[in-house]
Amino acid sequence: MRGLCVVFLVSLAASVALAQTDRGTITGTVSDPAGAVVANATVEAKNTESGAVYQAATSSTGNFTLAQLPVGTYELDVAASGFKRYVRPGIIVEVAGTVRVDAALQVGSATESITIEAEAPLLKTE
Repeated sequence: MRGLCVVFLVSLAASVALAQTDRGTITGTVSDPAGAVVANATVEAKNTESGAVYQAATSSTGNFTLAQLPVGTYELDVAASGFKRYVRPGIIVEVAGTVRVDAALQVGSATESITIEAEAPLLKTE
């Protein structure tokens, strides 16, 4: 009986180890200057090391999630009709981590952009 218990525990530990991932998530909410959510905004995360681009669109509640991103540093680009582009470089995605980036868009032409260079530290939820 004891041998069966040991085999079970080893199998369980192996399955947990295999379930670990080298991926993370960027999530957030896109809003306008009045604080109202912006639906159907285009959200792109570009891995600055590999150049790979991952895309999503905001939901009707202004939320977006870019899941299963490889670990690395990303630049987030948010675009919506009638608003300036929002660009946020230096977002670090860690193993199994979730980084929250809320984007406050400003009214203007899509050809204009706002690049965030200094802001409060990103919130890491675990």
